[in-house]
Amino acid sequence: MANVSISTVSRVINNTAQVAPEKREAVMAAMKELNFRPNSFAQALVSKRSNCIGLLVGDLCGGPFFAQMMRGVERVVDGANKFTIVMSGNHEENRERHAIQALLQRQCDALILHSKALPDEELAELAQGDTPVIFINRLIPGFEDRCVWFDNQAGIETACQLLIDRGHRRIAFVTSDDDAFVDGRQRMEGYSVTLAKAGITLDEALIGKAFADEQGGYVAMAGLLDRGVDFTAVLGFNDGMVAGAISCLLERGYRIPEQVSVVGFDDIPYARYTYPKLTTVKYPIEAMGERAAELALALLDGDDMPTLPRKFEPELIVRESVG
Repeated sequence: MANVSISTVSRVINNTAQVAPEKREAVMAAMKELNFRPNSFAQALVSKRSNCIGLLVGDLCGGPFFAQMMRGVERVVDGANKFTIVMSGNHEENRERHAIQALLQRQCDALILHSKALPDEELAELAQGDTPVIFINRLIPGFEDRCVWFDNQAGIETACQLLIDRGHRRIAFVTSDDDAFVDGRQRMEGYSVTLAKAGITLDEALIGKAFADEQGGYVAMAGLLDRGVDFTAVLGFNDGMVAGAISCLLERGYRIPEQVSVVGFDDIPYARYTYPKLTTVKYPIEAMGERAAELALALLDGDDMPTLPRKFEPELIVRESVG
């Protein structure tokens, strides 16, 4: 029908070699007329490549953070004419383990994992398997070249120091109640270290813990206020918690930043549209997603690992919520 050889048809279907435009158009027209769709699973069996990159995220419905990460990964993967399969682990050990196995069973060529619940030892063992693995937002000992990570402690130190420089000494911290959460431990360390350097004694009463989202931020702030804790500034585990905390403060009649200064963490898109506009620490998760995908593709192609920076540094974005 297309008047071309079988090998030419194969090259067009598999996109494996250069084909003259007129021949490619003829093959594509014939495929359309015959309603032919290539069987990707059969192609994967023959080529031993699925052209799919597996991505594990923490939460598909938890806000813009993981959406930004996925956008960064997909931009690079799409540019390599491959596809992304996304699974959620919901920050739970068994769900993360199940999601990773599902991605492996789907013959993904490489994996990019945002795992918070699985132990280092299990992830290190996975990295030694046949499927290339890159870890994002996690530092696995012995596999540092496979890790794209962010300095959480430095981020909170920067935010806390800003508040201290503005004269605040009673700084509340609304943070995650999940003690197994690595980010939470690192940010708590940044908070306590910065206070100590400034000669400020850590007051446990100033720490409000709850689930790390908007509702959790509201609950944590309500708890602080109901207990009569005195503070002039609030530092948040993430922008979501800070949004909830601000809502609670406004409901109780506090003015921001005139009475209470507030600093978030992540710089998610709505941070610049709150009132007042939120001062926060920029977490470059989209750029980290791009870097993770670049490293995954390099591993997949058998190239030497690029000498690209794996560690991303925080940037303080000063807006209007600090007085």
